[in-house]
Amino acid sequence: MKFKIIAAVITIVAIGFAASFVQNIYFSREVCREGFVMPVFSPDNSEEILNLIENTKSEIKLEVYEFSYKTLADALIDARQRGVSVKVVLEPSVYQNSAISDYLLNGGVEVNWASKKFHNTHSKFAVFDDSIVLVGSTNWSENAMEYNREASVIIYSKEISERFERIFDMDFEN
Repeated sequence: MKFKIIAAVITIVAIGFAASFVQNIYFSREVCREGFVMPVFSPDNSEEILNLIENTKSEIKLEVYEFSYKTLADALIDARQRGVSVKVVLEPSVYQNSAISDYLLNGGVEVNWASKKFHNTHSKFAVFDDSIVLVGSTNWSENAMEYNREASVIIYSKEISERFERIFDMDFEN
């Protein structure tokens, strides 16, 4: 059952590519064709995301439909203040994003609005240090982090990260 949930999330969210998963009963990560995968479920998954942000050394690229959770915004600003490049793409049709955009910009984070060539940019992914991807159903809102059942995966793979970065870079530049 665990494989079906992870495979469904990857298939739906990861822009049409799928990976084969092999269970590893000794670790909390799953081995896949191109790296390691760790499932992350909410509520209470913000700690995993905070750990990713806090351990990033050089670059964070975030593309998310809704972002309103100040705890994660503060973590991104802290990362920026310690020298990490932080870039964010937000969906312009979500009213909560306006306030968080201003907040992040005031904290030194680069923020761009998603292109209007799409009906919505409904993506929910982040790339950390060119080698780790967080992708799934989770918006960066208090409801998603604390109250909703959300499912995401953390993928430790340079190859997969490169695919997400290509999309992010195109979307960041509009």
